Amino acid sequence: MTGTGPADWRDWTVKPIVVTGAAGTVGSHVVRTLLAGGRPVVATDQLPEPGVLLSGLDRLDYRRMDICDLSQIVAIIKDVGPEVVIHMAALVGDWYNLHPLANLNTNLGGTLNMLEACRLMDVKRLVFASTWALYGGLEGTPHSHPEYKPVPEDMPPVLVRPYEIVKYSCERYAAWYRKMYGLEFAAVRFGSYYAAERMLQVEARSSGAFNDMIRAVGNGRPYRLEAGGDQGFDAVYVKDCAAGVTAAALAESTPSGVYNIGAGKASTLLEAAAVLRDLVPGIDISVGPGLLQAKHYCALDISRARNEIGYDPGFSLREGLADCLSEIKCWKTRLGHRC
Repeated sequence: MTGTGPADWRDWTVKPIVVTGAAGTVGSHVVRTLLAGGRPVVATDQLPEPGVLLSGLDRLDYRRMDICDLSQIVAIIKDVGPEVVIHMAALVGDWYNLHPLANLNTNLGGTLNMLEACRLMDVKRLVFASTWALYGGLEGTPHSHPEYKPVPEDMPPVLVRPYEIVKYSCERYAAWYRKMYGLEFAAVRFGSYYAAERMLQVEARSSGAFNDMIRAVGNGRPYRLEAGGDQGFDAVYVKDCAAGVTAAALAESTPSGVYNIGAGKASTLLEAAAVLRDLVPGIDISVGPGLLQAKHYCALDISRARNEIGYDPGFSLREGLADCLSEIKCWKTRLGHRC
């Protein structure tokens, strides 16, 4: 990794880093990445116990915290004294698009609580999870099928669902806190990430055709998709997402404030299927041509993240899928059930 990323960790990062949403898929990988690098971490989530995705970590300092309760957040930050807070907690899934008030109260209200707590406790930087889904309305442009020119962060957002509306609102509130109070921030816009944890029953909600395909292969089951094989998307492995978050947390500075974290190029479902067939000979996968009904997928331009925070994806599609399948086997052995 190059630039001002984790290879150049600053002295102030020896203080514990608070991570919200630590029991989730990406959050748990962020915790593991930080701990593997020797960084002290205080992991928080709303669960009374750390949960299965944080199992096996003997150095874990876990604390229950509700991001909708400002007093709880302030108390933990005051006790820990972090310079950096990583905010991964959020409600996700289509249910919350159908219930926008719950989305607003938790995802926007919770992020505002995190911003305010960081201001009150003189935290230096807040890093939080955003999404590629802000980039809509790309059909008929070079950023869509078949060219998939990577989309830069300054592409004007197209906000359709409550999820994107709230995510972008969080980014703008963070920019306001930086302007008014000097709080550094980094919003990391993840690509279409895949992860072994998305195959588990604890993460059983729908996670897209690509993750469904991986889940079938990981369980030795046939997979059928009548159409959509030509659909391109930025397939980023969850461990690269965690590396991007860590880079944003530990970089010398985050001058632009918003960073795409992805593979930096588009892969198609047909390409993914071919890689999986090569990795697991004999697996039964059938993917038809054409596009998915949701045609707004895109590739992300990651040059800003490379240049400013030192992010560089470490996994090719083949490497990521191979590691993901290996992780699925480990989880199935650990949990003693099929995903």
